Amino acid sequence: MLHSPGFTSTKQVFSPGKRMRLPTVVVRGEVLESWLTISGYSRSRLATELGVSKGRISQVLTSSEEPSAHLIAKLVTLTRLPFDRLFKVINERPTAFNHTKSPASLSSSSRAGRHSRDMVAQA
Repeated sequence: MLHSPGFTSTKQVFSPGKRMRLPTVVVRGEVLESWLTISGYSRSRLATELGVSKGRISQVLTSSEEPSAHLIAKLVTLTRLPFDRLFKVINERPTAFNHTKSPASLSSSSRAGRHSRDMVAQA
């Protein structure tokens, strides 16, 4: 069996054309909240800097929505925190994520995050 480097716990063989289930990335809310306090940023200012709504910031802080790859990059760049300090990678989707949403009802940022994961899996 072929295994990807760094993915030693998986027993699945890669099969082209088959969708792989990638881990979910969530913000460590307590870390980002601490950064906001220390840096003097408000949630409103953070939302403006990142180009998202205040509601989206709340979703990301509470891990109720997975951030898109673009938002992840912006957060790492803005905060200058290491990825593994600011984010947690989990193998199962949090129960807060709604599995019954259709693609048409997802926000564009949620679709972008899912699309990014799918593109990485297909590469």
